Amino acid sequence: MVISEVPCPKCGKTGLYVETPSDNEVWVKCHECDLFIGMSDEDWHRIHNSPNLHEKIAKLYRTEYPGSVSGRSCRACKSEKDDLIFGICKSCLYKFLIVILVIMVIGSYAIWMAVL
Repeated sequence: MVISEVPCPKCGKTGLYVETPSDNEVWVKCHECDLFIGMSDEDWHRIHNSPNLHEKIAKLYRTEYPGSVSGRSCRACKSEKDDLIFGICKSCLYKFLIVILVIMVIGSYAIWMAVL
């Protein structure tokens, strides 16, 4: 069974799929990366019937792999972060905003000096 609307907690791309190798075991895998989450059939039915399937799978991923970071990588620094804004982490976004602010200040000063 393919869970197309749920993004992978490791790589962030959609297309998780579920395999049932036996009657009492369920595997959640990703097509793009090497994500593997194994659970019992009872746990899967409890998670699958809940309204927050994405959050439950991400929570399971964080409990099974505590050292890893879920989410995509930053477009600027390529580090894997959870809190991306337009694909850019907060530290890179702050640096980008500071550079824009400095350019605006220098540009307004140059225009002000040209007017005088």
